[in-house]
Amino acid sequence: MKILDCTLRDGGYYNNWDFSSEIVSKYLSAVAQANIDYVELGLRNFPKDGFYGPFAYTSERFLNRLSLPSGPNYGVMVDAKTILSHGVSVDKVVDALFVDQAKSKINFVRVAAHFHEIDVCESIILCLKSKGYLVGLNLMQAGGKPSNLISLKAKLINSWNSLDVLYFADSLGNMDATEVKRVTLALKEYWSGALGIHAHNNMSRALDNTLVAKKLGVEWLDSTITGMGRGAGNAQTENLLSLLSDQELRYNPSPIYELVIRFFEKMQKEYCWGPSLLYFLAAQTEVHPTYIQNLLSNTHYGTEELVGAINYLSRLEDTAAYN
Repeated sequence: MKILDCTLRDGGYYNNWDFSSEIVSKYLSAVAQANIDYVELGLRNFPKDGFYGPFAYTSERFLNRLSLPSGPNYGVMVDAKTILSHGVSVDKVVDALFVDQAKSKINFVRVAAHFHEIDVCESIILCLKSKGYLVGLNLMQAGGKPSNLISLKAKLINSWNSLDVLYFADSLGNMDATEVKRVTLALKEYWSGALGIHAHNNMSRALDNTLVAKKLGVEWLDSTITGMGRGAGNAQTENLLSLLSDQELRYNPSPIYELVIRFFEKMQKEYCWGPSLLYFLAAQTEVHPTYIQNLLSNTHYGTEELVGAINYLSRLEDTAAYN
């Protein structure tokens, strides 16, 4: 079993990936002392319009200025569309984004892809593997997809003989234990490697779904401090550690508890991530949580307008993808 904490990456959706140096330092120290296995430091991107903090790019230049404690494996996530949308060969784009692993402080990369992008992701995976990285593929919005489609994609990915870990994400936060089991078994029909889960908490099921997946043999478990992440957030690292530390004696939850109480609970009050009625209703009607996050962050909307927006979005098509 491996715990992957992705607070600085997924939590960045609330503060534009602009964490204070003090919080970053305390966070890195805490996850190392807690013996967290993998730490996803941020996204890897090309320059974007507007202001985004350094963890939206997690560039090699920035990494070289970070003091990374020994212990965890460090990595980043890259969106498949970031690589596929440039109109040039995949190897050139990957070369522009990533140095060889021997020259980097990170040793793993996760590629996030929608189901319609999977067929063209093999070249991305192979390029990253050739650079020496451990590579994962994160299947977004896996919930609700037909079992035969999930199995066929797993069969295709397995045929590449190159991927290290295959993740499925409950991007809309509306999966339950039965759905977690269905998706896991559909993937296992053809995928013979390690599996991971990235659960969202829109219906307050992220932690339970993560534990269900673990019982089914899913080895890589995602979490964030206080669940900080897009929309309603993720499974909480501190709660996961509390439940697992008796079984997995290598974990030491206390440094994470101190981090939560000293820093992240205050941030949560400021940015207001976590489950709510609106996130629950959005998950129920397959509305992307970023719609809700943007509605809640705009102080000009009143209660009637928020409820009206949910009712309106629930009647539209294709709201599972944010536009």
